[in-house]
Formats: sequence, C-alpha cells, structure tokens
Amino acid sequence: MPKKTGKGLLERAPHIVRRKSIDPEGSDPYLNKDAPDDMALCRRCGAVYHEKRWYKREDLPGKLAGSPNTALVFCPGCQKVRDKYAEGYLSIEGQFVEEHADEIMNVIENKEGLQAYINPLEQIVEIKRFDGHIEVQTTTEKLAQRIGQILQKAFSGELVYKWSKDKSLARIIWTRD
Repeated sequence: MPKKTGKGLLERAPHIVRRKSIDPEGSDPYLNKDAPDDMALCRRCGAVYHEKRWYKREDLPGKLAGSPNTALVFCPGCQKVRDKYAEGYLSIEGQFVEEHADEIMNVIENKEGLQAYINPLEQIVEIKRFDGHIEVQTTTEKLAQRIGQILQKAFSGELVYKWSKDKSLARIIWTRD
C-alpha cells in the first residue's frame, strides 16, 4: 500500500486526474479544430496552451513570461461559452430550491472554480434561475454530472442521469422537495 504524503491528488498524480477529463473518443468538435501554435493564451479566461495541453495561467508563470510569441486565441471551453454550445444540462428542481437557491448557487460556483484547476476547458455556459428551478448548462457532460453529484452529497434529494447514445450529451436532474 502506498504511503500517504499529505499532498493532494493533483500534486501526487496530475496525469491521472487530467487524463480523465480529456475527450478520449475525439467526439468534441471544439477539440478537433486546429490546435494553436505552442504557447497560446486564451483571451477570455487566461488559460495557456502549451505542449498540446491547456493549463490555468498560474501553472506556467515562468514559461509564459519568457515567450514573446504567445498567440491570443479563445480556448475550446471559451469558444463553447461564446457559441452557447452546451454538452451538459443540469436541472435543479423542487421546493428545496426556492428556499436554498443562494446556497445551491454557491455550491455550483465553487465546483466550477475547483474543476477549472483540473481542466480549464470545463466551464459553465449559462445559468438560468426562475421560480423553484435552476438550469445549468456546461461545456462538458462530466461537469454537469459532477455538479449534480456534489448537490446530491451536500443536500440529498434525487439524482437522475440521462445520456445520449454516444454519451456526448448529458441531462442531469436533481430534485428535492
């Protein structure tokens, strides 16, 4: 059994966490576009493309500072947000939502922020709030699934998953009355 070092999972094995977040089948049309030249910077979120991977800017401060040829582009996540192209839909419903909407929104925003350090391409496209209902659209089906799981863990309720045949689109429904 491996010895625990007190480091977080990302520090111990960054390749394991990051590979799970990448589209293995290549079904995402935004990832299949021409890759930018090495050292590109996203104009919207500040993510950095380096060595065939997108990182948060804080992960590459030294390399970024020394590169005068950094191209300004939109990362695939920001392209999806700009085009309102969602692959994950999370519906949050029930009487509980009306009474605890602000708490639920905090959970959603915190999860998005944490997820951005693992994969900056996973973002929220749009959040719509109306009486007793919150609709969250995400750039990946996995982010919608993870937010639903966090809500389930934090507040209980019922969680239902509906996937497209090729699993490129997810509709997640979390309900609590």
